[in-house]
Amino acid sequence: MKTNTKLRSAGICQRERMATSKGGRDAVKLTVTVALAAIAAVMGASAALADEHNSHYRDLYELKQLHVAFHQAVSHAGVDAVTKAQHLADVLALWTNDGVLVAGGVMYSGKGTPGEASCAPGSLTLCDFFANHAGSFVLGRDWVSLTPIFTESFSLHEDGDKADIYWQCIYLDVNNDDLKVSNITIGLPGQPDTGRAEKVHGRWLFSHVESASIAPPTVDVKQ
Repeated sequence: MKTNTKLRSAGICQRERMATSKGGRDAVKLTVTVALAAIAAVMGASAALADEHNSHYRDLYELKQLHVAFHQAVSHAGVDAVTKAQHLADVLALWTNDGVLVAGGVMYSGKGTPGEASCAPGSLTLCDFFANHAGSFVLGRDWVSLTPIFTESFSLHEDGDKADIYWQCIYLDVNNDDLKVSNITIGLPGQPDTGRAEKVHGRWLFSHVESASIAPPTVDVKQ
């Protein structure tokens, strides 16, 4: 009887030790799991912040590329008819379909299509403006558009899909010893919301621009 009692006691103690050991292992596993989850949460938050930071600067870079593309489209646009047609298509591609441009007190809205009625004089579309009124698109002219870099300004909205933009474009006449012939603005200096870009399908485009002719250049670009 004593032997059986001892065996039973030994068995109980062994089971208790096994239970205690298992409980300890479970506790360790739980601690490790919680720790890994915490690390993952911190890393995830850091990654999200890094993505947000990178996205901000990527948007600023792409807005600068919109600026560059505009200069390329309006420069040398009047050299000949073939060049004008290509540059007209290029500049229209930089606008949203419902884009608005206010120039010389006249509002031009919607892209319009080259060669169609929506691009004819008086149609008041963007195509009408660039094809029939913009100085650098006049056939026979070879104008180049440049921007004093200190006049460039971009301000991203919190939603990440809209931005206030501003810069000045100084036009030089290549055929006349680079004579300065014009200085116009994209947006109005000191007036927020007069130059806007919008991200459409991941691409920044002009959506609303009010433009003015001013003495070149000015340094006050605060909006």
